[in-house]
Amino acid sequence: MNGRGVGDGEGPLFLLLIALTPVICSAGILDPWQWARSDRIEVNIPWLPFENETRCYDELGCLNITRNWYHLIHRPLNVFPLPREVINTRFILYTHQNPLEGQVLKVAKDKSIEHSNFNPKRKTKFIIHGFIDTPLSNWVKEMRSELLVHDDYNVIVVDWAGGSLPLYTQATANTRLVGLELAHLIKHLQTNYGLEPNDVHLIGHSLGAHTAGYAGEKLGGNIGRITGLDPAEPYFQGMPSHLRLDYTDARLVDVIHTDGKSIFFLGYGMSQPCGHLDFYPNNGKEQPGCTDLSETTPSLPLTLIREGLEEASRVLVACNHVRALKLFVESINSKCQYVAHECSSYASFLRGECFSCKSNNSLSCGVMGYHADTSPALVKRQAMGQDVSTLLGSKFFFITGKEDPYCRRHYRITINLARPTTAESWVQGFMKVTLHADNGVIRNMDLTPRQVQALAASVGLDNPHTRLAC
Repeated sequence: MNGRGVGDGEGPLFLLLIALTPVICSAGILDPWQWARSDRIEVNIPWLPFENETRCYDELGCLNITRNWYHLIHRPLNVFPLPREVINTRFILYTHQNPLEGQVLKVAKDKSIEHSNFNPKRKTKFIIHGFIDTPLSNWVKEMRSELLVHDDYNVIVVDWAGGSLPLYTQATANTRLVGLELAHLIKHLQTNYGLEPNDVHLIGHSLGAHTAGYAGEKLGGNIGRITGLDPAEPYFQGMPSHLRLDYTDARLVDVIHTDGKSIFFLGYGMSQPCGHLDFYPNNGKEQPGCTDLSETTPSLPLTLIREGLEEASRVLVACNHVRALKLFVESINSKCQYVAHECSSYASFLRGECFSCKSNNSLSCGVMGYHADTSPALVKRQAMGQDVSTLLGSKFFFITGKEDPYCRRHYRITINLARPTTAESWVQGFMKVTLHADNGVIRNMDLTPRQVQALAASVGLDNPHTRLAC
């Protein structure tokens, strides 16, 4: 099926979703969200055109579409990937020897790998772009440059621009084939050149995160690490784990969520945890500087001049979604660590209830970004022989700034109120404080979240704050 065939059916389907009401059957009224699950439907239905169909792609292996690939709400349409020659997946190598001019690696017997600067003794980083993106995007260039500054790596950019364009439904299908291509290359490098799977790190943004997941799944979850940068929500959120990035795809899967609002509210990223470590900067839904046009618009002319039309458009349309990229790139060589705290909710985190990394529960802190593998929550579990899967479902929260540099340190201020013998047991008012430090000043910080608050004598007042940069 081609892209036009998918698009022809999207209008009526959208109306169907909007008009969805409980369905009546012999057993009574069904919950539409449960009824929408394809495994609860006992008959073939017309919007499953590829159910139980399989297609094979030479040495890459086969892909199928079964009933569990469908969900009336989350994934109503499925198609097969475009042909390999259309997607034209390419792998472009950058090293210290060729930091600017990439070398194309091919599995075919043309000796492109032998003639390249690829060194299996180095750790290998793969960068995978997402929907409507290319290897020429500014963030790809920035990330590969920062990685090469950090160490002597093989940095391989996965170019699947031939399959990343609209329609989105087709692009989601294409990620499955790109995942097979990537897994095939890694296996080839492992078998013929001695690449260690544990030295492989896949870094994917949006649809690229799920592409990394497909590759990791094909390789049995034996690669060292996958980093998901705001994995795409539409067609993946709420679906079974084999359809999307999940913790079984690598030995370590760390995920940064920055645009977790529903797609119906123009959120493009997943909100559900899907890795060993799931980080939620600023609650993972809306990022500082992205919340309204009054904040993003003034910076657009400067972005346009410095980074071009593409980046300015990206910031305007998908500011929250691309923030994961900016945070990760900054984290590679920054001296400021993004320390995050495991907590039941963002509100609890803001109240300072999950603040300390030095308490008895010292397994509750993580480091977001490139250095996530140094997270105390992970390292201490490994040292104690505990299964890191005990982290599953945990959420790590932290706060960032609204512009570069984004990293902030968290501070908690505790004030114990005195109780003179002649004082009332409580007074009503508000309290502010000004703090001075070497790197900045916090002025008139409000310690009372409400405009007027009852302040009880001999009671501590806590307030976490993050406005001082490293």
